[in-house]
Amino acid sequence: MRKNLTKTIAFAALAACLAMPAISAGAHRAQAALAPIVSVTLNQGTAELKHEPLLEGGAVYLPLRETGALLNSRTTWIADGKKILINRPGVRIEMTLGSRQATVNGKPYALTAMPKNVNGVVFVPVRFVSEALGADVQWKSDDRRVELQFENLYSFAEKGTRGYWLHRSTGELYASENGQAAALVADTEFKLQRYVELAVETLSPSSDVVTAVDNYGEPGINNDVYRFVVASGKLTLETKTHYWGVHPIRNVSTLPDGHALLMDGATLYEVDAAGATTSTHDLRALTGYEDEAFQVEWYDDAYMVVRPHSTGWLTLIDRETNETKRLIDEVATEEKLAMLEELQKVGPNDFDFMNWDGLEVAGRQGDKLQLSFTWFLEPNAKQDVEVPLAR
Repeated sequence: MRKNLTKTIAFAALAACLAMPAISAGAHRAQAALAPIVSVTLNQGTAELKHEPLLEGGAVYLPLRETGALLNSRTTWIADGKKILINRPGVRIEMTLGSRQATVNGKPYALTAMPKNVNGVVFVPVRFVSEALGADVQWKSDDRRVELQFENLYSFAEKGTRGYWLHRSTGELYASENGQAAALVADTEFKLQRYVELAVETLSPSSDVVTAVDNYGEPGINNDVYRFVVASGKLTLETKTHYWGVHPIRNVSTLPDGHALLMDGATLYEVDAAGATTSTHDLRALTGYEDEAFQVEWYDDAYMVVRPHSTGWLTLIDRETNETKRLIDEVATEEKLAMLEELQKVGPNDFDFMNWDGLEVAGRQGDKLQLSFTWFLEPNAKQDVEVPLAR
């Protein structure tokens, strides 16, 4: 009896020992499933990718679109022929899905790892593409990590079929359309101070407005706003306005008819969809304010509403007669108006005067201009008001 019991205990212990590794391996597999197979860093910072990198046959692949975003390059997928185009100023890469043949600026290369489609996402070999674009690539096998070092000379933005690059040191503006090689548009007056963001607004199939906002100073209260009108690959207008202080920037940039508005200090330009200037307005002369910078907050065929950026008074201008009206006079009580005028004298960047006179254009309804008014002592009590228009 005791002998049989001893055998039973021995068999149970052996079974437990055999089961333990299986449980441990399952746990390891679960942990591995939670962690990415390969991680990517760019200039020592972790690169956040929507699609995880692939590691196959000793080669690491990254998703095409996200590779372009990391390295400020435009990517184009041409379904006819399964072509992959990647370009930035000075570099144009052409590959074909499932092929080991590639070209860089027309020079042929044989790939050790070819592009592939995984569940509808195109992946490209990270080493070949990154090095062709000028990045240094290091593979850290112990950590299964790709380290990219990349000197980012350009700010990049794209919309539709066109992409633009602005050289941060020289101010050169480049453009590319439909995957073609990036071509120089113009050597602009752009001068980088600290940090620039680039954006593109499309006016027509052949025209865009490219905007570069350079934010600098402590605590980031300086903004140089550069705008470039590009029509058929040519620069037709370039403007710059410096905004200083804590105030918001509320410029109207495009109009319902496809026209664009560009501020150049105190001069306002209207540009049509073809990139041609249709009207110019000297806002200093019209308003009588001597501010270096203005904003335009409403603009139509009959009226425009502008604001001298430092003085701060929202002003209505009749485009036919050039008559002006300070709008706060139509809205505020005498007591509130006196308080606002005292605050404005203290300093245009006083935090109580952060939103200037508290007025903001909401729109136009027939012969009435619609505004919202926020009294700075009651910031959560916004009041809707209407101002009659002369015609």
